[in-house]
Amino acid sequence: MENKALFEAEIKSQYSKRFQRFGATPKGVFWVSTERQETRFDLILKEIQKISPKQTILDIADVGCGYGSFADYLFKKLNRSEFKYEGLDINEDFIEYCHRNFLDSSLRFAVGGKPSSDKDFVIMSGTYNLASTKNVTLWEQYLFDCLSECWAYAKSAMIFNLQTSETKRIGSQNIYYARTSDIIDFCVTKLGPTRITRDISLENDVTFTIVR
Repeated sequence: MENKALFEAEIKSQYSKRFQRFGATPKGVFWVSTERQETRFDLILKEIQKISPKQTILDIADVGCGYGSFADYLFKKLNRSEFKYEGLDINEDFIEYCHRNFLDSSLRFAVGGKPSSDKDFVIMSGTYNLASTKNVTLWEQYLFDCLSECWAYAKSAMIFNLQTSETKRIGSQNIYYARTSDIIDFCVTKLGPTRITRDISLENDVTFTIVR
């Protein structure tokens, strides 16, 4: 996609400015609160646990990992022996922060927008919410390209969340709102069987799970 480099340069700039201002907090990655962030993580982990057999070590790639909040969450919810984790982000500032603050040598953090190798689960929480264009069609094409690229590495499932509305649009503060049916149509047609989950406390928020 010819706009990809421009889009990602703008995304990195916006997140770096935000991170410098608010630090390793939900606001530092354009989230509203810790509670809402963890509710999204709850939905993702529940989907993983539905799919993964008990006693299996979960091999997870977190695309758009930011400052590592999902890794922190996994430490709270699971025993360390129950998962392997790779965090990826296109923003070098986030990856440098994670290298400094996560001392567990079994965790891997790297600059990039896709897993380094096949993983059981590829997840993205909030990764595509902040658009770097007002053109919703171009942003959605970027989203679809990224999803297709990451899907190639997902052995069991890919799970991601988006803000949604009745019509797709780029809203205030450049937040992307998808039309749920459009996302499902793309995923089912191009990737695999897809289901959605919601939480009543997260208005306009939908979690999509694509399974092999």
